[in-house]
Amino acid sequence: MVEIHRQYVTVARAAGLLEVSKSTLWRWIRQGDLPAYRFGHRRVLIKQRDLDKLITPARGEVTTLKDTAPITIKPLTDAEVQQGLQAMKQADALLDAIRSRTKGKPLADSAPLIRKAREERAKQLLNL
Repeated sequence: MVEIHRQYVTVARAAGLLEVSKSTLWRWIRQGDLPAYRFGHRRVLIKQRDLDKLITPARGEVTTLKDTAPITIKPLTDAEVQQGLQAMKQADALLDAIRSRTKGKPLADSAPLIRKAREERAKQLLNL
């Protein structure tokens, strides 16, 4: 049993180690970004090794294993830059339309609604 505890951690412990919320870890598990393993009927464990794989360089060259070739992140093409600029113009136009429709008044705070939805989703995930 000691060997299992060295290799696996609970979702709560993993969240603490990574300094993220448990709901974030559950989302990563659901999306397939983080493998998880059932231990019994209700307990879910995560391999420590899989947590280590989540930590990657933020920029430049990325290597996953010593034996693999480095992955280079290429700069955007001119077409991709233009597509991004066009999307930003569309977002600005949408924001201007919303401002004119609301006569400059700010939109209602959505944080309480988002928080409630997250809490409901967390309860659903705990009942898996």
